[in-house]
Amino acid sequence: MVETTSLPTDWHVCTLGDLLTGIQTGKSVRCDERPPSGGEKGLVKISAVTWGEFDESQSKTLLSDEHLLPSHKVEIGDLLISRANTLELVGACVLVKTLTKQLYLSDKVLRLEMNESFKSYVLRYLKTREARAQIESLATGNQLSMRNISQDALRAIRLPFPALAEQKAIADKLDTLLAQVETTKARLERIPDLLKRFRQSVLAAAVSGRLTEDWRSTARVTSVREQLELWAIEREDLKSRKLLKSSAGPKSEPPSLGILIPNSWAWITFDHIAEHSSNALKAGPFGSALKKIDCVDQGYKVYGQEQVISGDEKLATYCVDQVKYDQLQACAVRPGDILISLVGTIGKILVLSESAAPGIINPRLVKLSLQREINRRYTQLFLESPIAHGFFRGFSHGGTMEILNLGILKELPIALPPQEEQTEIVRRVDQLFAHADRIEQQAQAALERVNKLTQSILAKAFRGGLTEQWRRDHPELISGENSAAALLERIKAERAAGTPSKRRKSGAS
Repeated sequence: MVETTSLPTDWHVCTLGDLLTGIQTGKSVRCDERPPSGGEKGLVKISAVTWGEFDESQSKTLLSDEHLLPSHKVEIGDLLISRANTLELVGACVLVKTLTKQLYLSDKVLRLEMNESFKSYVLRYLKTREARAQIESLATGNQLSMRNISQDALRAIRLPFPALAEQKAIADKLDTLLAQVETTKARLERIPDLLKRFRQSVLAAAVSGRLTEDWRSTARVTSVREQLELWAIEREDLKSRKLLKSSAGPKSEPPSLGILIPNSWAWITFDHIAEHSSNALKAGPFGSALKKIDCVDQGYKVYGQEQVISGDEKLATYCVDQVKYDQLQACAVRPGDILISLVGTIGKILVLSESAAPGIINPRLVKLSLQREINRRYTQLFLESPIAHGFFRGFSHGGTMEILNLGILKELPIALPPQEEQTEIVRRVDQLFAHADRIEQQAQAALERVNKLTQSILAKAFRGGLTEQWRRDHPELISGENSAAALLERIKAERAAGTPSKRRKSGAS
């Protein structure tokens, strides 16, 4: 409700009906759901007026226009409003600024007819929080998904009304201020994408050795190949004592990729750095192994792709019999294991925390149990880097959906630095990422303030706050025959005399 006590003394409060010379509605007719093209004619959808600007692509093609009148045709300069939508969107309105299609009003999109001079002012007011509160209170309907506002209810909306010259001054100031707000908003909205590219650049530098180039120049760096040779000796010893399958360990060297890394690093595969266990690299079980049963002997927590993608370790319990319980031990995971998604969003990574619940993986995941000397966080950073994503795309297969499997994953190359450098890389990346996170949080907070600023500016405008000095400088434009009161009397007299509203010639056939 408009509080008259908060308005300048020369302002008045009127209803939307006081300003209208008519409300034009269209009809509901059969249409093809696609937008019209060429010389075809169309009917506007509610969505054409929903999001602040008129969107002529949100229309459907008329099968026939025999039921429509020339007056139903949408024209540039029309003030359109939706009479039906969700509670938050019913009464959304736009001013048609551009139009290339032959479009007509539907029964759910109305044209508010009034003097051209008022349209910009009325449009701005109907977007204020105060006007929205009125619209939502006047809307009717039992379903939240669809509310309606009648023509009588639209006419009853109250609005502050200054002199015509001040209306124009308000519109001009709003155009300037809100354009600045939109520019600031657009810049803030670009920051997440810029930071995403920054993080990818950091990862690319980290896993190629460029990020720690200065660190290597002063540190006493040993080659990672010494550690790889030690693991190879340990594997052969375990195989000789029948404690490890003879097939365990790397089958071949990683392919030559033409990507330069420091001399102290090495290109390896997961088989090189997996712990000495036959189940260190394992895909989830297929078939009926994960089938739930009513009579349960054991309950398992099952890690699925949704946990990896969301990073959420909350799990559902699957119940299996004792035989399958024993069979699934090979797919069990432990804290510190790395899970990788194989289907759809391939290569997504989750490092299980120290508090992760015991469980197994489903068929869409592979688990990696790594040697204790391997920094899990470094492995995660490499797998999330642009270099690894390129490998995923190059090694995966599938039609409409990209797919990895355990065999492919074992062949994926990893650039491995010495243990000390892994730790330094993780420290630097996490430090840079934390800085990026702080910037992103600050940008989000600023964006929230900017979004609130639009409503604050509108509220100030329609209380006379933006034009306070203007009124002092132009008293002759808001008094006498130029006053708001005199203007409302003229509108009332014209309506009583039946003066038709000014409409451009219709181009409808």
